Amino acid sequence: MEKNYDVLEFYKIINELINLSKLEKTKEKFIDTDIIKDKSILDKELILMMEIIDFYKFDDGFELTGLSDIQKYINSIELIGSYLNGEDLADLKKNLAIYRISKSRAKNTRDKYRALWTLFADVEEVKDIERFIGDAVNDDGTLKDDASIGLRDIRRQKHNINVNIKEKFDELMSGKETQKAVQERIVTQRNDRYVIAVKTDFKGLIKGIEHDRSATGSTVYIEPLNVVSLNNKLREYEAREREEVRKILLRLTELVRSKKEEIIQIREIIERLDFLNAKTLYSLNRKCTVPKIINKEYLKLVEARHPLIDENIVVPINFELGNNENIMLITGPNTGGKTVTLKVAGLLTLMALSGIPIPANEKTEIGYFGSVLADIGDEQSIEQNLSSFSGHVKKIKEIIESANNRSLVLMDELGSGTDPMEGAAFAMAVIDYLNKKNIKSIITTHYSEVKAYAFNTTGIKSASMEFNVETLSPTYRLLEGIPGESNALIIAGKYGISQEIIESAKSYISEDNQKVEEMLKSIKEKNDELEVLKFELENSRKELEIQKESYERKITEVENEKNDIVKKAYEEADSYLKEVQAKAKNLIDRISQDEIKKEDAKNAQRSLNMLRESFMADKKQNIKEKKVSVKNIDIREGEEVLVKTLNQNGKVLRVIPQTGNVQVQAGILKLIVSLDDIVKVQKKKTNRFKNFASLKSDQVKGEVDLRGKNADEAIAELEVYLDRAMLTGYHEVYVIHGKGTMILRKKIQEFLRTSKYVLEFRDANQNEGGIGCTVVVLK
Repeated sequence: MEKNYDVLEFYKIINELINLSKLEKTKEKFIDTDIIKDKSILDKELILMMEIIDFYKFDDGFELTGLSDIQKYINSIELIGSYLNGEDLADLKKNLAIYRISKSRAKNTRDKYRALWTLFADVEEVKDIERFIGDAVNDDGTLKDDASIGLRDIRRQKHNINVNIKEKFDELMSGKETQKAVQERIVTQRNDRYVIAVKTDFKGLIKGIEHDRSATGSTVYIEPLNVVSLNNKLREYEAREREEVRKILLRLTELVRSKKEEIIQIREIIERLDFLNAKTLYSLNRKCTVPKIINKEYLKLVEARHPLIDENIVVPINFELGNNENIMLITGPNTGGKTVTLKVAGLLTLMALSGIPIPANEKTEIGYFGSVLADIGDEQSIEQNLSSFSGHVKKIKEIIESANNRSLVLMDELGSGTDPMEGAAFAMAVIDYLNKKNIKSIITTHYSEVKAYAFNTTGIKSASMEFNVETLSPTYRLLEGIPGESNALIIAGKYGISQEIIESAKSYISEDNQKVEEMLKSIKEKNDELEVLKFELENSRKELEIQKESYERKITEVENEKNDIVKKAYEEADSYLKEVQAKAKNLIDRISQDEIKKEDAKNAQRSLNMLRESFMADKKQNIKEKKVSVKNIDIREGEEVLVKTLNQNGKVLRVIPQTGNVQVQAGILKLIVSLDDIVKVQKKKTNRFKNFASLKSDQVKGEVDLRGKNADEAIAELEVYLDRAMLTGYHEVYVIHGKGTMILRKKIQEFLRTSKYVLEFRDANQNEGGIGCTVVVLK
């Protein structure tokens, strides 16, 4: 079947795109637009469209003003001895600059728009050609004086001659004897030579060569004898200038010819940019999005708009087809929007599958249909002697013969234009055929028999265009699952037709049709009730969401408040521990003066350092936690446990599983602690400084990394590390503190000067980290 997208007005979309494009090649490409047959190519095109639309919205976009077809210049330089003129070179330079600037913008955002960057990644700019042309040619195509030394000298000589010619004419027009002969004080040209307009009666006063006369004969144009030689020189230099210009253009053309292959690649990308730019501008103007393409025969339109109707008046359409149904049957009054719905479905499917963004919500999903077949509008043809019904039948025959399970079929007013009974039977037969062949179709009709058939047949979805009987006008809203009811008699009554006629008309309606209409009316009423309930439910859901957000916010505030309290408690405990440690250090310093008790002093210092490290680790862990985490630990009343924060054994008095806490008797203290803060004491003897014992058994590295810590934290960790390094037997270790502002390095080296474990220290060599690392030699 020959493609006929005109009934969908697809050509109008193409015309808009053509008007937005700049190159003839692009316009021709749009004329040939069709469904992209390779899905992988379609997916890449749509990904690229998503990126370039965002690129125009949120970044610089591309500026393609001045873009032109440079293929003609490529064709010209292929001829031996040919050369590009100044205008050609200026235009070529402009297009090369457009490419260079576009590539630069894409490169600057390549991390965000990877697909867009791939357009440019493999094709280099030809900046040298741009520069050579720019040095010699002005934007208007004239050659610059500095294009060559020879051209500069020639133009200087021309300028001097022109000045001399002007002086000669000024003398002539100012002379006492000759000025009365001058018709106008204007120097003009005849036969490319400078002349003066002289009154015919006084031409004898000015000796020279007559070149022309006015139409009336009252004025003659004379080249004075004292200007003839200057004009001759000027003509000579003009000939030299033309030859010099020709040489320059030949040289520039040869440079362009040397980069012919690169320029051909740039031309291809420029044409691609023009194509993408037109689709992007169209998308931004029409507020289009890129839909999701589903690899099956399926259609889900969300807030879909007809692209040719003003967005301020068009009513968006929402529907889904293809999950459990093959066919959607739409009923409703004339001018109610049925045909527009068909066109929206067909147009948007064609646009999406051709790589063109569509005016719909981004949640829209379009199935990967192989073809779109439509019979919309009156096919009556006087020339072919076909009635309206015959025209439809001819078109339906072509559609049925061409359709398969990968087609989307659209039929408007199926079975109309003939006897209603036969038309309804024909329509049901066609629908039945399409349904059995699993061909996705959207069909409109008026027939009550078809409505009832569709409502009771599996695989067919009923829908209707809403009609407001109060205002006697359509709302253009599509109602899924609701067959349309006939409103002819209601409308007649509203317009004042007598009740007697209305009742008489009803008596002529068959009982079956009356039952159908009553059924449709009942369904419509129930649907209206459901709509009200749905509205109320949505309002309730929104209120619950607001309450949920409020509760979550309050919970967060409570958690933050709890964390602040815990943090403050740890800070106070930390401060107290520092104070105790300082006092203990002073005491140890005094004791260590006695040689006999030095080892005891070291052990005491190590124990304090281990206690501080255990406290700091426990502090970090607990501050990170936002809610109680109850561990499944088998703790019973009467058992002995180690309270980690106190580093003291205690006896369990009571287990509180609801909060994940236990009551412990530790010495004279009775306190509530978390299960995370206790460890069961084994029957064998337990070391009070459990963390210290485990740290001793771990492998100690020859370096410690203190970057990112403040001075107090770093020195505390360094003390512990030096203890462990001494016990392990290291002679030399590395303390990594980084460079930064050098404050941490200064504090660490001040501590090392007073440490009893340090023999000496120095900055590391450059290959070891330089001043960002200190090498420490232990005693």
